[in-house]
Parts: sequence; C-alpha cells; structure tokens
Amino acid sequence: MKYAVALPQSARVGSTAAIHDAAQAAEELGFWAVSMHDHIVFDGGWLLCGAEEDDGQSDRRTVFEHLTTFAYVAGITSRIRLLSSVLLLPVRATIVTAKQIATLDQLSGGRVVLGVGVGLSGTDRDPRHVALLSRNASVELAALKVPITRRGQLADEQLAAFQQIWTQDVASYHGKHVNFDDVQIFPKPAQPGGPPIYIGGASPAALRRVAEGGYTWLPGHCTPEEIAGGLDALAQLNGNHGQECALDLFFSMTTTKARPTALEKSFGDQLPLRNLVGTPDYVTERIRLYRDAGATTLELKPVYRNVDEYIQLLETFMKEVAPAV
Repeated sequence: MKYAVALPQSARVGSTAAIHDAAQAAEELGFWAVSMHDHIVFDGGWLLCGAEEDDGQSDRRTVFEHLTTFAYVAGITSRIRLLSSVLLLPVRATIVTAKQIATLDQLSGGRVVLGVGVGLSGTDRDPRHVALLSRNASVELAALKVPITRRGQLADEQLAAFQQIWTQDVASYHGKHVNFDDVQIFPKPAQPGGPPIYIGGASPAALRRVAEGGYTWLPGHCTPEEIAGGLDALAQLNGNHGQECALDLFFSMTTTKARPTALEKSFGDQLPLRNLVGTPDYVTERIRLYRDAGATTLELKPVYRNVDEYIQLLETFMKEVAPAV
C-alpha cells in the first residue's frame, strides 16, 4: 500500500508557509506522494482542507493554483511524487496545460502523477453529500465557459492530445472539441510518454475512460465493497487492466470516536464508511479492508486545525497505522 497526503493549499489554512512545512514533513516521513485538488473559482462553502474550526488566517475562499504550486513544491522536495487529485481538465486550455505538465515533470525530475477528472456537473445529478461543492461547480463551469454535458468528451480528447504533444516532435490532433496542426512543443516530459495518468470518479464513464486508456482508477469516498465491484467491472471492460486503484478519502484520527462536524453534516452516517475517521485501530482496520478489496494507494485528505496538528497526524499515521497494515 502506498500513501499520499493532501497539502494545505486551500481555505483558511492555505498559505505558502503551510505548503512548505507540510510538503517537507510528508517527504521526511516517507509518504509516496503529496497531492492537491484543483479549483479556479471557489466560494469556500465546502471543506477542502483544514477544519471548520481551523486556526488559519487566509480567506476561506483561498485555493492555491494547482500546477504553479506544484512547481514550488518540486523545488523544496527531492523524492516525493506530485499527485494531481484531481486536475479538472475541462476548465483548462489543452495546449497550454500539456506544456505546463511537461515542464513540471522536467523541473521535478519525473515525479508527476497526473490524476484528472471532469468535475461535478453543478446539477442535481451530483451526489448529495457534495451539494455545496456542486453549487460552486455550477458557477465555476459557467465562468470558464465549459459545456456541462460535453465535458467528458472534451477530457477524452484532451488526454489524447496530450499524448500527441508529449511524444511527437510535430504534433497534430483533430477532434470535435480540440483541434490543432503541426505544433512543436518542448520540453517533453521527463517520463517517456508523459506522467502516469489516474482517472478520477466512479461513474460508468470514468470506468470506461480507465479501461480504454489503460489508466489507473482514482475514485473518491467509496466503500471497500464499491472498490471491489469497480475493479471487477474494469476487468470485464479490459482484461489487461493492471488492477491498480488509488482511493481518495478524508482522514481524521483521534483516540475517541469523535467526528469532524463539517464532514458529518455532508456524509451523515456514511462518514466512517466512506472515509478514514476514527481511532487509530479503526482506521487500521478500514485500510486493511480497502487493501483486501484491491486498493493499492490511499490518498489521505486530513482534517486539522493547523499545520502542527497536520504534521502530528501524519507522524502518528506512519508510526502506528501504516506498519500495522
């Protein structure tokens, strides 16, 4: 099992100092990767990192831009991987983003792991527990002029276009949404063919995208049973699928069964079943269930009041939980 941990890039706890200290601590403690989410427009209504009662001083609507911040993190670390979880492809310009990712991979010495997603629809089709984030998505998509019903098709074409840009000296791509001829874009990524690609989401469309591209599956807030079922579906869609699965979960660990208030409002009774929330023994037991269901990587999104608490949480996890799994 590999472990990634989300950086304090957003909300009141998001700051340069917090990102610096958290990234270096995660590397020193032996985490496989640090991760970041991606929003250009954010109203602060949804808990992205930190806690409702955090000690941060930034505006709650703060979200440090994903790729720029990873370039900074690459410069203050040397080994830990940089996991996008997830980069919202449809809100980004294809050619510019391909160039940025290739540059970041070079600057980091080939440490980029590119998790991508299409984001929420901003409609009543989104899961109930992310209603606040869905409301933000409707504003974000409108502001960036993303076609809601075609964002999946757009993302598919963007991924195909990335492969052309990253592998061809002179690249062309022709699709319904992405079109360009004879572009010469360098540097290429440090990793031949580009960074490994993880696909966010657990919808049928996301599973199809994983299977057709031979990518790694990156769902969020699933139960062990849903992970096992999704991997079975991937095996049916693509018998050669490597059966890798990275899982995104909120993470809070105490000596009691206390639950984070903000998350409990969203998840209700499903909170401890779809996240890692509880005592160290409970968290260990849940990770074993995810491991046995087929998860190979866990991306932890900690809940914490300040960076000192964040680092202490990571230390306890790597000393008490990870070895027991």
